[in-house]
Amino acid sequence: MFEKIKQRLNEIEDKSYKEEDIKEELEKILKTIIQVKREITELEEKTKSLLEQGGSDNEKDEGQGDMTGFISGIQSARVNVETLLDRGWNYIVSGKYKEAIKELLRAKQMDQRNVQIFNLIGWAYIKMEQYDKANSTFQDALRVDGENEMAHTNMGFLKYKKGQYAEALKSLSNISENAKNKQAVLYALFYLGLIYYEREMFNDAIELLNEAITQGPNLYEAYYYLGMAYKKRGLNNMATQIWKRLIDINQYNIWAKKAVEALDGQ
Repeated sequence: MFEKIKQRLNEIEDKSYKEEDIKEELEKILKTIIQVKREITELEEKTKSLLEQGGSDNEKDEGQGDMTGFISGIQSARVNVETLLDRGWNYIVSGKYKEAIKELLRAKQMDQRNVQIFNLIGWAYIKMEQYDKANSTFQDALRVDGENEMAHTNMGFLKYKKGQYAEALKSLSNISENAKNKQAVLYALFYLGLIYYEREMFNDAIELLNEAITQGPNLYEAYYYLGMAYKKRGLNNMATQIWKRLIDINQYNIWAKKAVEALDGQ
């Protein structure tokens, strides 16, 4: 539970959502934290009370090793999964997909019901054009959580990559218009923008990619392809502006480096 709360807060922090979009969700998260804190305080007081009651040394020692190991195991597993997730994500944004999959598969062994892990693994497989493995991974994610909107979004883009154009557009359009998960909507817009870009429908691509970076200002790949769409339309000044904006945000990102190459090639 703590991991999910931390994950969602990080997602909110990374995105420039409007206050009204997240206020209700943050209030619910805060209530959950307060409730958990109250329960932990009650457990703390009960533990202190039991300690004050004393008991023989044998009674104190009995089971102590099991409990210590149990607590250490929980802490270690949480830290390891979070660390591996961070490593996997950093490898993905750096374009090192094999390394990302290696770290994320290790995380999956520790937490086999974490849908975020499945989604990241599947995304890396798509980047490597290993579509069958990506499909299997997203299916696993949906077996864990059939309503996970991010997994459905990734499946929509995978359908496009496999040549199922009509199904992909229908699925992603539906998510972009109706999904409750802000991240799913963001990536549905982004994927639709990529699809229209690859189909050489540049006006539609520009509209969708602009909407994507409005909702996700740190979605670096969207900036790059938005610049490319402008360039394909002959709007070189607009392409230059977008690429320079991307470089100003994070010049060390792989997509900013591609933007530098594109600018040098103009």
